[in-house]
Amino acid sequence: MDLKELYTLESHEEGAEIQIKSPIDNELTDFFITVKGIDSKSYRNAIRKYHRSILDDKEGGEIDLLVAITMDWKGLMDNGKEVKFSAEKAKELYTNAPSVASQIDQFVANRRNFTTG
Repeated sequence: MDLKELYTLESHEEGAEIQIKSPIDNELTDFFITVKGIDSKSYRNAIRKYHRSILDDKEGGEIDLLVAITMDWKGLMDNGKEVKFSAEKAKELYTNAPSVASQIDQFVANRRNFTTG
């Protein structure tokens, strides 16, 4: 095995796109979210903050973790208008749409989603 094949940091930092499923019928939608992987520096920094929030008995740390690794999205609409990505909108989405947050969490945990080959 070539040493470079073991290096995953860069691909996790670049991120990967997940196609979101509807919470109503579990069908794929035209909404895509780009997130960084668990091997990224962003994830590792966010997980440290999350662990501190647990020690400090604060709520919402898991949402903040997902927000920290979310890079962008496309296809999210509100009354016919596209919703532009922002950290605030991502936090609102993940808080009010637990099924989306769960999909992101599961996607990010699978390292294969961030590697090619």
